[in-house]
Amino acid sequence: MKKPIEDEYAPFYAGYIESIGEKNPLSVMHEQLREVQNLFSVLADTKAVKSYAERKWSVKELLGHVVDAERIFSFRALSIARGEEQSLPGYEHDDYVAGGKFNQRSIKSLVDEFIKLRGSNLILFNSFDYETLKRKGTANNRKVSVRALIYIMAGHVEHHLKVFKEKYLPVL
Repeated sequence: MKKPIEDEYAPFYAGYIESIGEKNPLSVMHEQLREVQNLFSVLADTKAVKSYAERKWSVKELLGHVVDAERIFSFRALSIARGEEQSLPGYEHDDYVAGGKFNQRSIKSLVDEFIKLRGSNLILFNSFDYETLKRKGTANNRKVSVRALIYIMAGHVEHHLKVFKEKYLPVL
């Protein structure tokens, strides 16, 4: 799969797409399954409610956000792939995290949810042909292609894995 060009996504997402570069985003997404499991499964629930700074998300909230975003981006990709012409809504990630009550869940349940969701998304995305991947729609009032959404998903998780390793791990 070729990297999307700039007219396929909002400028805000450029960093996520650039973080994947010329790698196959589906391969990156597959590798992220192992990485998420290896990094988060070993954490005790008592540690996973901690944050690296005041007013920052806990580990569970970070992972819950990753799960929510995975769901939202995959819904957008599916909708556009199937020809949806209506604009898909945006979302406020801080409100979703607050509403998710992730600190009340076990870290295991969040890891399991991510693994199952990502696995399902990989099956779906591998079924898309070239024409489907380049199909564009509107999400959050911005034009976006299916392939850009796949790159964004992979880059979003890359971003949060980097944040976890650099900021959370040192204080855990």
